[in-house]
Amino acid sequence: MTAGAGRVVARLGTAAGRLRHRRAPLALVVGGLSSAGNFLLAVTVTRLETVGGVGRFAVAFSFYILVSGLVRAMVTDTVLAAAAGAAPAARRATLVGVAAGALVLAAGAATGSRYLLLAGAALPGLVLYDHAKAVALGVGAPRRALRQEGAWAALTLLAVLPGLLRLVGPETVFAGWAVGGALLGLVAAGRRGYGLLPGWSAGRAETRTALGFGAQFLVTTGSAQLALTAMAGVAGTAVVGALSAGRTILGPVNLVVSTASTLILPHLARTRDATTAVRTRAAVRLVLLVTAGALPMALAVALLPDGVGAALLGANWALAQGLLPLLAVESLLAVPAAVGFAGLRIERASGRAVVVGVVLGVLRVPVVVAGAVLFGAGGAAAALVVMALLSALAWGRSYQLLLRRRAAERPLVAQPA
Repeated sequence: MTAGAGRVVARLGTAAGRLRHRRAPLALVVGGLSSAGNFLLAVTVTRLETVGGVGRFAVAFSFYILVSGLVRAMVTDTVLAAAAGAAPAARRATLVGVAAGALVLAAGAATGSRYLLLAGAALPGLVLYDHAKAVALGVGAPRRALRQEGAWAALTLLAVLPGLLRLVGPETVFAGWAVGGALLGLVAAGRRGYGLLPGWSAGRAETRTALGFGAQFLVTTGSAQLALTAMAGVAGTAVVGALSAGRTILGPVNLVVSTASTLILPHLARTRDATTAVRTRAAVRLVLLVTAGALPMALAVALLPDGVGAALLGANWALAQGLLPLLAVESLLAVPAAVGFAGLRIERASGRAVVVGVVLGVLRVPVVVAGAVLFGAGGAAAALVVMALLSALAWGRSYQLLLRRRAAERPLVAQPA
């Protein structure tokens, strides 16, 4: 290699390093904008709706989260791993969105829920939006994702303001949010040359992999959304509405926890070559630091004055107030679970992670639904705390046992005489 070529390679390496360093803060800003927009939407709908209406909104929003996550697991993550193929993959994302949207539309027609009808109609565009944003953040141009998320935040604000002024109803506010996001998804996909028509241009091996990851997502992460839907069907939307009102007010706490969770992985990775004791202490320190950062906000929310709570949630504050201490504990218990899960990812223990996730996912739905049926919203909140505690113990203990096993398998180094 010539000296000139060497300098070019060095400059390219430096530019790539700068891009990676810039990508992380931009991803945090995009995540913050997304969470702020969703929080504003949830607060507005909760202020305007009855508790049953809040439950119907929560179920519709949970389907959006569920289908977006399913598309991420089945389609988008493959693009991010290969750093290629975003355009043909968009057709697969659209196909999943159309199929899921049809099912949600059918559910909306059967139950008379306008929220489900709106969500079902918007799902194809919304999953394209999420696919385009994730690709831009992961392997494309992060600033595109920032502009895209900023535009949706602005449209959400335009939809919310008339609702806060009591000029339009909550379903109109939700329609503005959903249609705005769907249109932005179509525009973003079209400008980047993505296929907009649904299709599945993948081989058998890739299809089997996609179906496997999709099933894993539904049983593990998606089980929380499935539990919410099952709870609405069995215990009624009023129970779901009370829980959702409480979770809405805890939005800033969950934002702190989720933002910190993105930083856990690189911090744990720095101790990968250290001893088991050092790595265990690092994990414990992370749990304590993140919990200490979220605890004051969780306490403030749990002890929120009536005037502030009523201003945010309207008449639904009375139903949500008693659930806040339990829901705050659930949010804080997500920290040790996130640290344990990140540790398994660093060790590439995917099989162990799948087993733990499946066991917890299978337990979550019947436990939460049983709590809701037997004791109402308070029972459901208590069941969520039980599941959060089990998750924290399961992920943390699994990581600890894995570290011990890896240490035992490590070959002994002969010491000099």
